Amino acid sequence: MVCETLVYKILEMERTAPKAKALSFRKETLTFADLGAQIRQAAARLQALGVKRGDRVLYTAVSKPQTFVLYLGIQFLGAVAVPTDRAGIVDNELSLYEDAEASLLITALKLAEAPEGKHVVKQKEFLASLAEAETTMAYELPDEEEIAEILFTSGTTGKPKGVMLSYRAVLQILQNTMNGVGITSEDVVLMPLPLHHSLALRVSRATLYAGGHLVLQNGFVFARETEGNQQTFGCTGIAAVPVSMELLRGQMQEHFYEIMGRFRFIEIGAGALTVEQRKRLSSHLKNTRITNTWGSSETGGVIFTYVHDVAEDETRVSTLGLAIDTAKTAILPAEGQAADGAEIGSDRDHPGKLALYGRMVMSGYWRRPDLTEEALKDGWLITNDLVYKDADGYIYMLGRSDDIINIGGEKLSPLEVENIASEYEGAGEYACIGIPDPEGLLGQVPVLFVGQCRESYSAEELRKYLASRLERIKLPAKIIELPVLPRNRMQKLDRKAIAAYAKEI
Repeated sequence: MVCETLVYKILEMERTAPKAKALSFRKETLTFADLGAQIRQAAARLQALGVKRGDRVLYTAVSKPQTFVLYLGIQFLGAVAVPTDRAGIVDNELSLYEDAEASLLITALKLAEAPEGKHVVKQKEFLASLAEAETTMAYELPDEEEIAEILFTSGTTGKPKGVMLSYRAVLQILQNTMNGVGITSEDVVLMPLPLHHSLALRVSRATLYAGGHLVLQNGFVFARETEGNQQTFGCTGIAAVPVSMELLRGQMQEHFYEIMGRFRFIEIGAGALTVEQRKRLSSHLKNTRITNTWGSSETGGVIFTYVHDVAEDETRVSTLGLAIDTAKTAILPAEGQAADGAEIGSDRDHPGKLALYGRMVMSGYWRRPDLTEEALKDGWLITNDLVYKDADGYIYMLGRSDDIINIGGEKLSPLEVENIASEYEGAGEYACIGIPDPEGLLGQVPVLFVGQCRESYSAEELRKYLASRLERIKLPAKIIELPVLPRNRMQKLDRKAIAAYAKEI
């Protein structure tokens, strides 16, 4: 069965609204007519370089419109798009080239010359040659099960895994994001996130599919650039991660809520807002729709929290939210699988593994049948996230199964400690992990790491605050201050790095 695609939608926009703005970066803007023409040119140039349907093509995902020209040109031809990190290093990119068994690498990283036996072209040279490309080929809709792209994980837990997404999955992911966030053709969406990451891709794809205008920005480093783009392009929405919001708040200071309040919506993914952040943002941004989305490379965004709906409800303020209606969810036994795959009843004291089913689920991991077999069961994606549901279907996260702290048989979610700590505003970030009990009695004990401490921070006052909110057995055995907590490129807490640090103290 053939599948509608983002390429098809853009070519349709090229015909029906050619002058509408599609992509902008600083002083450069591509209309849908420009984008459609350049996609065809890129496909023709790729074909001239020997790329065939089904071939893997790697490209460096820089924060410029040309990234989407490459991404969509690859898919126009029916090849498989494999984005790589613009902040990466050449050796890693070449390693991914080998892992993906790619036919071509279009790199924006510094490379003196192509290594022997590898088909590598420089991105600037490739883009400069597009005007000379013959563009007579017609677009052919793909079968929905053909692989559209492979997203390699960051590899913080070992060798990067390549998540294979079919055209079916990509279409459902962008539709879930478009509908879950509420993106329309009238929106101008600011994208400051790295374009090789699934969160950035799904919001970007949803914006273009809706016929909206996507504005690219090279990170959150300068708050002035965020405000400048907002004013120059009339941005109505922005995609962010929780730490980015705190970075902007620190830079914008007393102007933060005024500036962020100009957005119609803020989409926050790649991590949950803390309870304190949800309450504060909801209180100050009353007219901005704030969506905190749970998702993964394997499924895209599927569980949505509308922050204003839960911020004043103490029982629901920490929820992941409700699954979108195109996704089925189940909670399976935390240890092993039920014999018949049946869902278990769950509550705070009886969590289980989150399982997901729907057209958005990945096809598997590239060249990793062992991991694929472990993760996919009869079309269901079995995650390692421990969750429970309430009577109304709201889902609550306790953490990844290997992050749960076992205190003498009592299971403690690190998120429980972190959320409570976040409401004591003496520091900017908190991370709780389990370490072996020094006395050898309880198995593990919790340790709380504190970063970005403010002048008002007091370890003694923090401990008193935690003692007033937590059972005694859940109180951190130690509170350890660090200048900043280690994070990955998407600013998620790097719990493995924190645990490694804990072993040294």
